[in-house]
Amino acid sequence: MKNFIISSLGIFLLCTLAASCKKSDVNGDPKKLILGSYITLDSTINSFLDISNGSSSVSIKVKNTVGEAVKSINIYAATGDPLDTTKWVKIKTVDYQDGVVLDVTTAELAAAFGATPLSAGNSYTIQNEIVTASGRRFSVNNTPSTYNSFPAYNMALTWNATAVCAFVQADAVGTYKVVSDKDWVDFQTGDVITVSAGPDINSIQFLAYPSPAAGGTNRQPWIVHVDPAKDVATMADQYIGDYPGAPDARASATGLVFSCTGYITLKVNVTYAGSVYKNQKFILQKQ
Repeated sequence: MKNFIISSLGIFLLCTLAASCKKSDVNGDPKKLILGSYITLDSTINSFLDISNGSSSVSIKVKNTVGEAVKSINIYAATGDPLDTTKWVKIKTVDYQDGVVLDVTTAELAAAFGATPLSAGNSYTIQNEIVTASGRRFSVNNTPSTYNSFPAYNMALTWNATAVCAFVQADAVGTYKVVSDKDWVDFQTGDVITVSAGPDINSIQFLAYPSPAAGGTNRQPWIVHVDPAKDVATMADQYIGDYPGAPDARASATGLVFSCTGYITLKVNVTYAGSVYKNQKFILQKQ
C-alpha cells in the first residue's frame, strides 16, 4: 500500500490535472507527463489573530518545494466555502524562498471580508496558491484532497486564523445568561450567573455547579484563568461544593473567554460521587 501511495504521488506531481495530461497519458512515460509542485509546512508560528489590533498577525513558515521550482505564493482569504475559488479574495503575493514566513494581519483579513466584520471565536480559512517558475498555479482547487489531506505529504496549501480579542477583565465581568448546559443540566437556558473579577488581572470567577436547583450547598466560585493574548481559558481542578448525597464535588475546565463579546464557552470535567464526567459543555453570554 505504501509503494502504491508513493507511486501515485509521483504521477500526480508530473500530471497535476493539467489540461494536456489525459487519462491515456498516465502510463509512466516521462515524455508525456508534466511536473507539478507544492510546498510543505515547516511550522505554525501563530494561529490566533487579535481582531482588536490591526497589526496583529497569524503566520506560518514554509519550506521544501516538491516538484517544479516555486517562484511566488499568492495568499487568499476564503470568504465563503473554503473550496469555492469565486469566494477567494486575494490578500497579497509573497516571493518564495525556502523557509519564507507567510503572514496575514488583522487589517489585511478585515479588508478581504469588506463589510462583514471579523468576529471573535470564528476560524477563518487562508488559502495559498503556488506559482511556479513556468507560471503555472497550484492550490487546493487543482490538488486532489487525497494528497492535500494526507499527513505524510505535509502540504502547506491551507491554514487558519482563529479570531480573538485581547482579554480585558473589566469588560468580562457582569451579568450573564446560560446559553447551554445540555450535558450536565444543572441550569436551564436563560438562568442568570454573575461573573466577577478573579484573584488576578487575567482571571474571572463565578458560582456555577452545583446549582441551587440541583440542591447544591457549600458552593465555591469557579476560578477561570484566561490567556490575555489568545483568550484560552483554564480552570484547575478545584472543590466546587456539595450535591445531596454526593459531597466534595470537583471540577476542572478548558475553553475560551471573549471579553469583547461577552462570550464564555467551557468544557468541564466534573468529579461527582467518585466518577469523572468529562467535557460537559457550559456556555454563557453576557447581557
